[in-house]
Amino acid sequence: MESPPVRTRLLAMLVVVVPVAFAATLLATAIGRLDTALFFVGVPCLLALVIGLLPGETSSAVLFQVITIVLLLISAFLHEGALCVLLVSPLVYGVAFAALGITKLVERRSQRYGVGLLFALVALEGLTPGLRISPEHEVTAGRVVAAECVDFERALERGPRIDPEADRGWLLRLAQYPTPTSATGAGLEPGDTWELGMPAGSVSTEVVSRGPGRIEFDVTADGARTTRWVTLERGVLTWQQTEQGCRAEVRIDFVRDLDPAFWFGPLSEVFMTAGADAFLASLD
Repeated sequence: MESPPVRTRLLAMLVVVVPVAFAATLLATAIGRLDTALFFVGVPCLLALVIGLLPGETSSAVLFQVITIVLLLISAFLHEGALCVLLVSPLVYGVAFAALGITKLVERRSQRYGVGLLFALVALEGLTPGLRISPEHEVTAGRVVAAECVDFERALERGPRIDPEADRGWLLRLAQYPTPTSATGAGLEPGDTWELGMPAGSVSTEVVSRGPGRIEFDVTADGARTTRWVTLERGVLTWQQTEQGCRAEVRIDFVRDLDPAFWFGPLSEVFMTAGADAFLASLD
């Protein structure tokens, strides 16, 4: 008996797979787990499993088409931007193809159950707070910010002046990643507050300690759009005079809000490091 044509199989897969994908997305939304591996790993594995169980030979091209359609539909449903889709698509494709490939290679049903259990364990990351892998991160960035540190420190005491036209680096410009565009507040003494305006929302900080060429601040409120990906916690700003000029360094501590860690950990650190460097560049 001949297998159905590719187009017929693709149509059949869409009729079955798309409802499954949306049902899984709605479930993840209902239980508040869209930012966990349950969504980013579990849903692609589920799609690969459903496709693998359908009759007929399933080609990699058909799987790619189905995953692409589902990915675009879900991203539109969740109102995600192009950046989010591009960043998550290698993970989704990789997990789906790995799940399907392993399923094909493993012939014995007992072994398939073992593979399924392995993917299920990976998909559990982030489902509860205790199941997260290293969600706390810190990044640093440094650059020459002025000719003299005396002038830089005086400017900070008057209150930070954010230059929205400063060099944000090619990565942030390309990705349109939000960075501070304005600032209010003044002072470098404990209890002094700064509020950094963002393209959507703001970040409020309070100075908790000060030393020679150093201030440490806590983030007291974070209403920026970046909370979909990271939650800012605290930071340290230091500066010292060098032969090249006044060199400042900022360290930012944050909590990663997306799982799995093996994918979103490095991504969040790359973007946050670029954001820290852009923050230094924007200080006037």
